[in-house]
Amino acid sequence: MKGYVLFSAISCLFCTIVLLTTHWVGFFLLFMWLIRLISTRRKKLIIYSCLLMSVTVLFVGIEKYNNQTNLLIGEQLFLIELDPNKLKIDGDQIQFGGTVKKAGENSAISEKIIVFYRLSDEEEKNSWEKKKEVEEFIVTGSLTKPEKNRNLNQFDYQQYLHRNKIHWTLEAETIDTYSNIQRQTFFDRLNVKNIRQAILVHIEKATTNRVSSYIKTLLFADTSSIDDQVMSGYKEIGIIHLLSISGLHIQFFIAGLTYIFWRIGVTREKTYLFLVLFLPVYGSLTGWGISIFRAIVTSLISQTGSYIRRPISGLDTWSWTLIIGLWIDPYQIFSIGFQLSYLLSLTLILFSKSLFNRSKSNSVNGLYISSVLTLISIPILSFHFFEFSWMGIVANLIFVPLFTWIVMPLTIMLFISSYLFSGTLLFHLSMNLTEKLLEIIEWTVSKISLFPYSTFVTGKVPFGLFILTIIVVIIFLIALEEQKKINRSLVLLIIVFTIFIYYQKYDPFGEVLMLDVGQGDAILIKEPFGAGVYLIDTGGKVAFEKEDWQIRENQSTVASRVLIPVIKSLGVTQIDQVFITHGDEDHMGELEELAQSITVKELIFPEGTTKKQLFYDTAKILEKNGVKLKAITAKNNQKQLFGPSLTVLWPIEVGEGGNNDSLVLYGKVGNYYWLFTGDVEEAGELELVAFYPHLKVDILKVGHHGSQTSTSEKFIQQIKPKIALISCGLNNRYNHPNGDVLGRLADLDTTIYRTDLQGSFRYTYSNYLNDKTRKDFQTILE
Repeated sequence: MKGYVLFSAISCLFCTIVLLTTHWVGFFLLFMWLIRLISTRRKKLIIYSCLLMSVTVLFVGIEKYNNQTNLLIGEQLFLIELDPNKLKIDGDQIQFGGTVKKAGENSAISEKIIVFYRLSDEEEKNSWEKKKEVEEFIVTGSLTKPEKNRNLNQFDYQQYLHRNKIHWTLEAETIDTYSNIQRQTFFDRLNVKNIRQAILVHIEKATTNRVSSYIKTLLFADTSSIDDQVMSGYKEIGIIHLLSISGLHIQFFIAGLTYIFWRIGVTREKTYLFLVLFLPVYGSLTGWGISIFRAIVTSLISQTGSYIRRPISGLDTWSWTLIIGLWIDPYQIFSIGFQLSYLLSLTLILFSKSLFNRSKSNSVNGLYISSVLTLISIPILSFHFFEFSWMGIVANLIFVPLFTWIVMPLTIMLFISSYLFSGTLLFHLSMNLTEKLLEIIEWTVSKISLFPYSTFVTGKVPFGLFILTIIVVIIFLIALEEQKKINRSLVLLIIVFTIFIYYQKYDPFGEVLMLDVGQGDAILIKEPFGAGVYLIDTGGKVAFEKEDWQIRENQSTVASRVLIPVIKSLGVTQIDQVFITHGDEDHMGELEELAQSITVKELIFPEGTTKKQLFYDTAKILEKNGVKLKAITAKNNQKQLFGPSLTVLWPIEVGEGGNNDSLVLYGKVGNYYWLFTGDVEEAGELELVAFYPHLKVDILKVGHHGSQTSTSEKFIQQIKPKIALISCGLNNRYNHPNGDVLGRLADLDTTIYRTDLQGSFRYTYSNYLNDKTRKDFQTILE
C-alpha cells in the first residue's frame, strides 16, 4: 500500500462529493475513478479502498443526517453559551456565535447559532467589550432563517451557515447574564477558548495595533484586527495565503523547535514526544482551521512514522490527512481554504522530485513553482471570486522569503518577549523595528496592487468550460513533467484559458438585470457579445444620524455585498454609461464605491441633480478620476440615443434633483419596449403621458418602489404595461409596494415582479441566436 493510499483518499473524496451534492458530476468522477482503481489490479489496494470508502460513507451519512435543527420557529427564550472568539462589536451592533444550551422548556439541545443584538447605549457597549471569557446568557428574541441568495451569483449566506451546521440567526431583544456559581471552576478557566482570548488580549496590550494584528494573525489565525484595505491588497496581488497559518508556518515551528531542542541536548525521542503534545494544543489555540489541521496532522503522521522507524511518504501522509479530515468534517470540501490547501500541497508533493527539481538556481526554481501553483489555483479562484491575479507569480518570490525568514521570526520573538521582557528597552526597539518593517510591507503591497491589468475578471464561467480548463491544466502539467508535447499542450492551454477569461464578457446573450439592492434601484443592461454595459442607478442605504459610538467601521455596503460581485460575475470590468435618475441616496449612494472597483466611462444624470450635495460631491470625485460627466434634459437631448438605444423622455426642464425630476428612459431592449421611471410621482407621470400620448410600453419599471405617490390610475391606463418591475426592500419601513398600486396593475392583468418577494429579476435575450431552451424572464427566489 505504500505510495498508493492516494487512490483510497481520492475515492473517499469523490464519495463525499456524491453524498453531499448528489450532482451528476460527482457520480461521474466517482465512477471513472473506480475504473482507474480496478485497473491497478492490486487486490489489497482495492479491498482497503472499499473499506475506507465504506467508513467514509458511514461518517458522511451520519454528519448529513445530524445536520438539522432542533429549534422551533416560535421559541423566544434561550440559554446561549457565548464563544468570545466569535464576538464582533461594531458601532451599535454586536454579533456573536454561540451554542444554544436550552430553548424554552427543552434543555436537551446543543446547537450552534448566530446572534445579532443592537446596543442601547455606550455604557452597554463598553461592558460587552470587556467580555473575554466563555459565558452563558439568557436571551429573548425571534429566530430567523438565514437569508437566501437574493441575487444572481451572489454569496449564499444560508448555504454557508448550513455547511457550518448553523440553521438559525437570532435577533436578540434582551440579553442577560446567566448566574451559575458552580460553573466558575478552575477547569472552566482552563477552557481553550478562554486561554486563547487571554493570549489575544495580552498581545493587544503589550504591542502596537499593527504589530499585534500580525502576531495574532500569523500565530493564532485571528485576522479580525487587520485593516480591510490591507487584507484586500494582499488578496489582490495573490499572497493572502501568507496571512493564514499553513504548512509553511507549521514546518517553520517544527524545524525551529527541533533545532533548539537538539542544540540544548534534548534527544530525538523526547523532541518527538514534545511535538506530539505541543502541536494539538497549538492547533486548539488557533481554532483548528483547515490549513492548520492539514499541516499539523500531516506533520504528526510523518513524525510518528520516523519515531517508530517506519517512514511514511509525503504522498501517503497527505492522503491519510485528507481521509481523517473528511471523517471529521465532510462539509469542508466546499471551502476555498480546503480546495486550495489540499490541491496546492498535493501539487508540491507530486512534482517535488521531477518538475520542481530541474533548475539548479533557487530563484528560477522558485519562479517555476510559483507559476505552476498560480496556474493551478486560477480555476478555483475564478469559481469563488470570478477573478484572479497573475501578480502572485512575482509577489510570492518577494514576500514568501520575507515572511519566512524575517516577519515570522520577529513575530515569534516579540510574542515570547512580551511575556518575558515587556517594558524593556530592547523589547521596545524590536517592536518599533517590526512596526516600521510591517508599515513598509503594507505600503509596498498597496503600490503593487495598483499595477494595471494585474487582475483578470472571468465572471461565472459555465460549468462545462470550468471542467475543460481543469483537464487542460492537468494535460499541460503532465507534458511538462514528461517533457513531451509541451508546445502542443501550451497552445491548447492558451486557447482554453483565453476562452475561459473572456467567455462571460463576450457572451452571445444580452440581459437586463434588476438587482435586489433592498430599498433602492439598480438595473444592469448588458448587450450581446460585449457590445455595451449600462447601469441605471446604483442603489444605496439611506443613512440616519448617529452618535460617534454607534457608527460602524466595517458595515457591509450594497456595493460590496451585491452590486460589485454580481456585475463582476458577468465578466464586466467596465461600464460604458451609468445613469443616475436623481440625487436620492437609495439611487446613487453606491456610485463612488462602484467606480473604485469597476471602471465607469461616463456618468449621465438630469440637469439639476448636482443641487443635491451628496451627488455633487460624488460626481466631482468621479470627474477627478477621469469619468466623463453629462448632464441632460429631454428638451436638449430628444434626438440622442443613450445606452442600448434608449431615449430620454424626462425631465423636460432643469429641476432640483428630486423625485419628479427623475431621469426617465425609454427604448427597445431585446424583444420588448421598456420604460424606466426612476422615482417620478403622479404629477410627473401625468405630464409624461401628456407629452407622449402614444407610448408603447411592454415592461414598466414601477416608479418610487411602488409607492402610492406614483403609478397613478390615468398613467397606468394609458400605457397598459404587460409586465411591471418593482424594486423594494423586504419588510421595508415604508410598506412599499402600496396595495392600491398593486391593485391597479392587477386590474390590467399586468404580471408583477417584486424584488422583496422574488429577489432579482433577469431578462435574457439575443439579437442573433434563437435559443428556445432559455426562459426570457427569471427570478432568483421563485
